[in-house]
Amino acid sequence: MRSWKASIKSEAGSKGSILSRSGSLFLRARASFVRSGGQRGATLQNLRGTRGADFEGVADVERGHTPGCCVPTGRVLDKKVITLIKGPFLFVFKKETDKSPKYAVSLTNLVAVLESPAGKSYPASLQTSLGDLEYELVFDDAEDASKFVEVANEQAAGGQAEIVRKRLGHEKLLTKRSSMRYAENIATEKIKEQPDKPLTTGEIMEYGLNPMDTPM
Repeated sequence: MRSWKASIKSEAGSKGSILSRSGSLFLRARASFVRSGGQRGATLQNLRGTRGADFEGVADVERGHTPGCCVPTGRVLDKKVITLIKGPFLFVFKKETDKSPKYAVSLTNLVAVLESPAGKSYPASLQTSLGDLEYELVFDDAEDASKFVEVANEQAAGGQAEIVRKRLGHEKLLTKRSSMRYAENIATEKIKEQPDKPLTTGEIMEYGLNPMDTPM
């Protein structure tokens, strides 16, 4: 019969082996992502990691809108896309089988707000600290909308805390799972592929534009 010390040593070795395999998996996925120019190597399964996503749900996603206009300007609307939160990042996938997200959004400097429902639609928004709308997400399920807001704000707070620790020179004290380091690397590149932010009301007035003449 093995001693308890031998059992603990064996268990620790097994965990180390699992972590090593997991790390290798993310390294290979990251390498594939880089080689393909961001077109593969970042599937939903990869980003979920071994512990799953912090949030996942289907929603219509729009990059802001122009308040007070009958027609949103510069509107980019993605219908029924998969939204996934991993750490302080939101990833948007067109479909389950995509090999890479369409784009990513950093949640760190945004505030998620649960908006008033409209019929069977349950909207949530991502806003700046000044209240400027960055994204609007519309869910078919009230629980999904509520959970999205809860998780987005929780992860944004974690991202802000990490920035503070780095500023204080405590970066070496930060420990991240390989899945989170991988998600962060993917997000850094995919944030660059966000839809352009539409014109604000102030910009429209300043440049004398007609909302009906702006591209949809």
